Amino acid sequence: MNLGLEVADRLYAAGQVGRRSIISSLHSSGIYIITSLALLAASTLVLNNLAFLDENGLLVLTRPFFLPLFFCAVLLSLYLALHATLQLVREQEKGTLKVLFFGPVDGVSYLLGRLWSQSLLFAMAAGLVLLWALGLGWLTNLLVQMDLLGVLGLGLLTNGAVVAIGLLIGAWGRTARTALVVFSLVILLALLVQFGDQTILQMAASAGANRQDPLLFLRGALEMLNSLLLWLSPFAQMSRGMDALLVGDTGRLFLHIGGIVGQMIVYFTGAVWALKRGGP
Repeated sequence: MNLGLEVADRLYAAGQVGRRSIISSLHSSGIYIITSLALLAASTLVLNNLAFLDENGLLVLTRPFFLPLFFCAVLLSLYLALHATLQLVREQEKGTLKVLFFGPVDGVSYLLGRLWSQSLLFAMAAGLVLLWALGLGWLTNLLVQMDLLGVLGLGLLTNGAVVAIGLLIGAWGRTARTALVVFSLVILLALLVQFGDQTILQMAASAGANRQDPLLFLRGALEMLNSLLLWLSPFAQMSRGMDALLVGDTGRLFLHIGGIVGQMIVYFTGAVWALKRGGP
């Protein structure tokens, strides 16, 4: 009975923290600007695909909205994660957390509130993205298939894992400057490893590299880091989950969904530990 009351109290406290965060976000311009930029970039990708079809005389484009939706999910998740990171650090610096922790709020309920608030904001933005896809599909006669809901579902889970990373960085960083630098380095490293492999492969192919060429050694190192990144990056899991969704491999899809959820749990647990260790 006491355990049930404790869980209920934590959920109530998390709900209040999340509600305060959502109201604050909806009264600022950031979420609207980033959603607009995401839709603008996604529209550009679709138009580029249509121009490619026209230039090459093709009649079929498989899943024209997959890449634009993935881009929207990445951009929204990065913004919401950075927003959660800076909010956490600022409340530490202002002493707001110390005041909250004297009340019925602890580290778990506070971070849980932050996590669900950013997830709800992502879901709201994802609804606009879905309406955009339906409208653009109607205007351009592009096929809008139901598996776009699967992509957005993957994006929602991925957003939760990325926000958990941001909370971990914020709980560990302690200052806005440190948190911002660490967050930027983590994202840059992930992008470098994920896309550097393809760049090095193209350079090696164009240069006719042999076994002694350092480009091949560098590519091998990036391949190893890419394999490691699969277990660390929610975006890598989402990308592979989309591949599984594209070919209809349900087993592999649920495997990558489990990977994203596992990453979210690990990073969230790390954030709780870091917050408790450092204190409010």
